[in-house]
Amino acid sequence: MTNKGTGSDDLPDGVTDHRGFQRRVWIVQRVAWFVFGLILAGCLFGALGKGGYLSRALVETPQGTVDYPAISRWNAPDEIHVRFGPGGADCVFTVDAAFLKGFFVEGIDPPPKAVTTKAGSIHYQFTGDPGMPIDVRFRLHTQSPGFHRIRLGIGDHVSAPLVLILP
Repeated sequence: MTNKGTGSDDLPDGVTDHRGFQRRVWIVQRVAWFVFGLILAGCLFGALGKGGYLSRALVETPQGTVDYPAISRWNAPDEIHVRFGPGGADCVFTVDAAFLKGFFVEGIDPPPKAVTTKAGSIHYQFTGDPGMPIDVRFRLHTQSPGFHRIRLGIGDHVSAPLVLILP
């Protein structure tokens, strides 16, 4: 006896053709492979946290550069690296108070000469060196997940990047 109407004459009695179901399973598998490939590529480029091209960003000013985390992980250590160009005057790194909603400053190397607040901004002042650039590292600990708009910069050159802290 043959199975009529199934398109397959070589199936034994009592066995039904499930090709439509099998095609749907294969499509779901291919989509899952594609999604996992995107996640893996995102991990390699730093889209899911520390390390990689996408996890860090740079603000450049005439007085120096600020390297900050663009994507970080919640409850994890991170850092901001500020490099002041050579100059004899005092160097000032500025962040706004909203910065402290996303990050907790655990330490600053070298310590600032003075810390002042003015108009909702925190100013960290460091002693300048006429012949050498100054490298300052802010050791941070992330506090709350989500998007955080922070204002940071050197002196009067302040930008407002969006930082993502992943759970």
